[in-house]
Amino acid sequence: MNTAELRRRRDAAAGIAQEAAALAARMRASGMAATKMKGAQDFLTEADGATEHFIREHLEALFPGEPILGEEGGGVAPKDGPLWILDPIDGTANFARGGDRWCVSIGMALDGRAVVGAVARHAPREIITGAAGCGASLNNAPIHAADTQDFARATIEVGWSLRRPPEAYVALVGRVMAAGAGVRSSGSGTLGLVETAIGRLDAYLELHINAWDAAAALAIAREAGCWTNEFDSGDWLAAGNPICFAAPALGPRLAALMEA
Repeated sequence: MNTAELRRRRDAAAGIAQEAAALAARMRASGMAATKMKGAQDFLTEADGATEHFIREHLEALFPGEPILGEEGGGVAPKDGPLWILDPIDGTANFARGGDRWCVSIGMALDGRAVVGAVARHAPREIITGAAGCGASLNNAPIHAADTQDFARATIEVGWSLRRPPEAYVALVGRVMAAGAGVRSSGSGTLGLVETAIGRLDAYLELHINAWDAAAALAIAREAGCWTNEFDSGDWLAAGNPICFAAPALGPRLAALMEA
């Protein structure tokens, strides 16, 4: 798939993601953010399902027959060819409580590798995009990873996952802080990842994250010059993987801290 086609798909995903974020915001304003629980600390609202349905309809109209993997609707990943990977609302707990730290994420993998990404926020209105060989942007302006060299100047987000023991999360936070970095966690892994690509954060780490949370952000981060681990490897589409995006000078050291 050439860069012109990847660019076309990036732009299509960006438009759909922005419309989907606006739909989710309207649904919340209409009272459709009441939560159900899929599991412990795993929130679901009516808007999640409606937003995913909206995205699927639009992708199917533009790219008929291409498979889609979504957080709510599932899907089967092919061994090769294109695969759309989407999270209708990442940060659902924030969304359901009236907060603004949530987003819509639409990514595309080609032959198992993340190559297109679009992440849309409603407030503030931001669209962060990237495609292999085409660069990365925030509201159409180029973005780049931070050039931070020193942990003592770094702000790092450490996400948590119930798929790993809480003791492992606490231990990782301790190692990052002991290295001198400031640490935060804010309830949207996708936003933490793309904010690393923008340079607002110096790194995002998580011991386990799913493909729909990270595929779009990975395509963006690579184009923004982030150091990234090989998240899109192995059985990542079905089972997820650990993830590390970082300013280039910090990446290898952070990866070592994750493995300690």
